Amino acid sequence: MGKGKSRWANQKERVQNWLYDHLPIKHAIQYAGLFILSSVSAFLFAFGFNTFVDLNSIGDGKIVAGGVSGISQTLTLFLEVCGLEIKDENLLISIFYFVLNVPVIVLAWVGIGKKYTIFTLVNVVEVSLFVRLLNASNVELVGDVAEWVSKNAGFLARAIFGGVTTGMSSALALKGDFSAGGVDIIAHYLSLKKRTSVGKYSVMINITTMVLFTILSCCKSNWAEDAVAEFIAHAFFSTVYLFVAGLVIDRIHTRNKKCKVEVVTNNEALGQFIITNLPHSATMTKGIGVYTGTERYIFTIVISSYEVNEAMRLIKEEDPNAFIQVTPLERVEGRFYTRPIQ
Repeated sequence: MGKGKSRWANQKERVQNWLYDHLPIKHAIQYAGLFILSSVSAFLFAFGFNTFVDLNSIGDGKIVAGGVSGISQTLTLFLEVCGLEIKDENLLISIFYFVLNVPVIVLAWVGIGKKYTIFTLVNVVEVSLFVRLLNASNVELVGDVAEWVSKNAGFLARAIFGGVTTGMSSALALKGDFSAGGVDIIAHYLSLKKRTSVGKYSVMINITTMVLFTILSCCKSNWAEDAVAEFIAHAFFSTVYLFVAGLVIDRIHTRNKKCKVEVVTNNEALGQFIITNLPHSATMTKGIGVYTGTERYIFTIVISSYEVNEAMRLIKEEDPNAFIQVTPLERVEGRFYTRPIQ
């Protein structure tokens, strides 16, 4: 098993070296992969939104979506409250979704990175198209699945499935170092500045959107008692949806999560190997093994979660007898290297 992994690592390194010598091919493969990831992310969001979140097409009400899609829903509802007759709600939501993303796209270009912004814009355009195309009136399967889930599993299942699909959409985008636009850009920007998780900022912004949507829904019904009770109940299910989406995002997107790695070894030179092969420093302390009574070296490193597997592989290849302990960290203060977003 160890030799197989080593051969795979050597082969991977040879491929990477070849690609570094052929940069145009490397960039073409990278951009093609990001485009595919963006398309999958957009499809997941549109499917989840049209199947579980917004079911007005089958007359079963809606759960308030997160992000700019939720704001778009709220603005559409506001126009309805103001007396505007809307014939194609999905089209208007798609238009709002695209228009509202323009100012935050500018924020992404200035405050995060250019490649990040370009692929975020690609994702936004794809989501707008997919939301329009993958609705119950255009795709019979979407309508059938939406109706079956709604009738047989109810709002709780819709909230959970909707949160999982749209949360995975955002998480996949963030995994590719771009975003689904809108609130995700704002949350991503804040998380980079604060060096903390993305999900909690998304939840805070989305809860505010959900409250406004509920108030507008009550206004549209002229505050009829039965309707108000129904909209408040919908708000609770929307809260479940938003928290599930936030949990999925934080579970998959680990860029800003940190871990403490402690390595116990009798090889003093392992410390130099660690700081040579990882973009982080380390602290060495000396100890005595209680069972053996021999001197041991303990190296402590703080790294990002996505670096853990690679760090453990390198350390075990250098010293197969090393004892490694990994502990998640809640917060890190001080200078810490994070791979920049392009």
